[in-house]
Amino acid sequence: MRGRMQACLTALLGSFIPFVSPATIGLVTLTKGSLEGALVALWALLPLLVGYFISGATPFLTIVSGLALINMVVVANVLRQTVAWSSTLSGAVIAGALFALVSGVVFGSDLASIVLEIEALFAQMSQQLDQSVVMPSGTIMLGISAWMITLSTIASLFVSRWWQAILYNPGGFQQEFHGIRLESKLGLLLAVLMGAGVLLSDDYRIWVQLASIPLLIAGLALVHYWVKVKAKSGHWLVFVYIGVILYSPIMMALLVLVGLADSFMNLRTRLASDTHG
Repeated sequence: MRGRMQACLTALLGSFIPFVSPATIGLVTLTKGSLEGALVALWALLPLLVGYFISGATPFLTIVSGLALINMVVVANVLRQTVAWSSTLSGAVIAGALFALVSGVVFGSDLASIVLEIEALFAQMSQQLDQSVVMPSGTIMLGISAWMITLSTIASLFVSRWWQAILYNPGGFQQEFHGIRLESKLGLLLAVLMGAGVLLSDDYRIWVQLASIPLLIAGLALVHYWVKVKAKSGHWLVFVYIGVILYSPIMMALLVLVGLADSFMNLRTRLASDTHG
């Protein structure tokens, strides 16, 4: 935070370290505004632009990474203006989906090339396994892109908020994260969308399931709060995150249900009263 040039260089060099560039963009946006954040984002985009034009890497993945940086400015500004994580998480989902759709329209040829590469890979797997393997369509690939953009933005924004707390409000981020809770109307709306997604084909179901992300984050926040207020071992959090990695569908569904229940019953008040009682 010493100056614009230092922030731009950090975002530029941080492109080679996970979360550093987007978190820097988020921190600048949170403290200085969207214009300053956009300027820093331009520097962070430089390595991606170079890679897009001269590298042999898959262009569409580079495009998705670049859009995630731009999305960071948008979502961090939502948090800066609203100071509400429920609005920010919802905004991250909407913006992530929109950026993914834009990438499919503007960079359709790049998307087609990665779909062909994946089809070739799946065809090879089918031959090796001697059975047919369902190949993802372009719509599914765009849906995966939307998930990547949204989740990377939210994770980086948490890092940004943590850095901001270290600078201006030590210890404040933990309290803020533990308090993330969705309003009951928003929780119900997201649950309805998720339920409607079950009726759709696989091509579109992945898009509707983006609605689970705010509930998932709210569920994780409540688990973190439970561990703290009940003075549980940090091993519980390790168990939860390992469960998300190894048994993601089941564990994520449980966390979504916890987030949904909390939106209606405000489970934190019950936990706090049980502890003090």
